Amino acid sequence: MAAQAAVYTPSSVPNPKKQGQAYYVANPDDILPDSSVTWLNNCAVQLEKATHVELCVVALESIGESEAFDFAYELFQRWGLGGEGQNTGVLMLFVLDSHDIRIMTGVGIEGILTDAQCSEIIHDDMIPAFRKERYGDGLCLGALRIYETCTDGEAPEELLSIRSVTNRGQYADEDTSEFEFWFSFIMLVIFIVIIIWASSKNSGGRSGGRHSGGGPIIFTSGGFGGGGFSSGGSWGGGSTMGGGAGGKW
Repeated sequence: MAAQAAVYTPSSVPNPKKQGQAYYVANPDDILPDSSVTWLNNCAVQLEKATHVELCVVALESIGESEAFDFAYELFQRWGLGGEGQNTGVLMLFVLDSHDIRIMTGVGIEGILTDAQCSEIIHDDMIPAFRKERYGDGLCLGALRIYETCTDGEAPEELLSIRSVTNRGQYADEDTSEFEFWFSFIMLVIFIVIIIWASSKNSGGRSGGRHSGGGPIIFTSGGFGGGGFSSGGSWGGGSTMGGGAGGKW
């Protein structure tokens, strides 16, 4: 008897950035061939370099009874696609069992990648390939059209200069936040212990001369004293207002 397909929630979709910053595709059910995943990752890398647009592709077997729009919206906010203060993220969500495809855009990119353009990409380029069960081809075609739109004419300059409002907080990753808290706390305790130890050594009778032996260790680990600690890779911290389009095949 065939195994039952996994039903995903926004919190259970594996984040590709956990593999590294060069990964933009979540394909946990192996719906897409490796060649398509590689092409999509390369396309997204080049797009981000040229425009600061973060393109994420998620291909899932099932999201159960969830609506594709609601699922894409929560996933987008949870991961924070697009740079913070820019919100130039794009999410392509593909769901096999419900035949849903949705492109969702950050508010900072809506003037360049409009709702009408997203709808055209879905219906003219992606759905015809999906109907032939060429799922990887359809997603690659969609990504190519997004790339062409965002790198055409004055679009790259406009995207690179965008500044807008971000609001990601309600969907922050609870597990990551807890890990960051305890890591920072432990680092703080270690730092205090080292300062106390160094002070006691310095006041222990050495009134002159050069201090020999090991001095206090200075910790410069990311996140302590400035900047956030990040476990693995992460997206840029952007958000969406639900722009884009969707369709079924």
